Amino acid sequence: MSSTNKYIIPAVLATALLVPSAAGAEKIVDDTIVTLGESLGAKDRAWVLARLNAPEGITPIIATVADEEKYLGKSVPQSKTGGGMYSSAKIELAEKGDGLSVSTENITWVTKDMYLNALVTAGIKDADITITSPYKVTGTSALTGIMKAYDQTSSETGIELSDERKELAQEELTVTSDVGKTVGADKVTDLMNEIKAEIAKEKPETKVEIENLVINVIQQNNINLTDAQLKQLTDFFNNMEQANVNWGQIESGLKNAGQDIQAFATSEETKGFFAKLFDGLSSFFSSISNMFK
Repeated sequence: MSSTNKYIIPAVLATALLVPSAAGAEKIVDDTIVTLGESLGAKDRAWVLARLNAPEGITPIIATVADEEKYLGKSVPQSKTGGGMYSSAKIELAEKGDGLSVSTENITWVTKDMYLNALVTAGIKDADITITSPYKVTGTSALTGIMKAYDQTSSETGIELSDERKELAQEELTVTSDVGKTVGADKVTDLMNEIKAEIAKEKPETKVEIENLVINVIQQNNINLTDAQLKQLTDFFNNMEQANVNWGQIESGLKNAGQDIQAFATSEETKGFFAKLFDGLSSFFSSISNMFK
């Protein structure tokens, strides 16, 4: 045996031990799927797998930069992507009707509610999802990994995400982020959900009708948006309508995900505003009435 072969053969054997064969790769173990960001080193991977309490023998699905471009690149701001793929996820598949839940750790941009809304829009339901990272990161690689995981396991789970719905989920992230700069990150998801509930109820058929509905909701909630933000909301919900989204299923999915679709309208701040308005009007009419006594 040549001296060159003496070094090559052990290296090949070591690689074979580290990379599971296609036959032995188990992407779903105990109804659980795990995704890892490709930037994680060996120590970080071990930390994440332990943190997620990953089942023994599972083969994690790796979220790459190329995947992020595929699943999020069309709509998500570049400032929120491309900084390394660290956030990872555990997906525990649940029974039909159990609903969707998300918990996060060390995620700075994608809020829990943003994950929930984007995933429901994409067509994901009935799962408990845990997202973590060893460092504080935006959270886009975890969302990438979740989308990729459902695509790669569709034959086993029976859940197929259409490209159109995934693109809508991308768009929703961007619109939610942009409108949230005005409304507030803690309120924007409630606003989006209220608009969805109104669309499910009123069933607008044209873009003009959708725009009028959006205007009515933001006016009822005393919100001032820029023309660009109003256009973003109108375009997004019109795109959902054009995709023939079942609004009843969206509304049901949000409720099953623990989302209060009327939360914005019934929030203390909003109620406080209308209470003050009512008190002011009452005082005004009372003063007029007293003038004629």
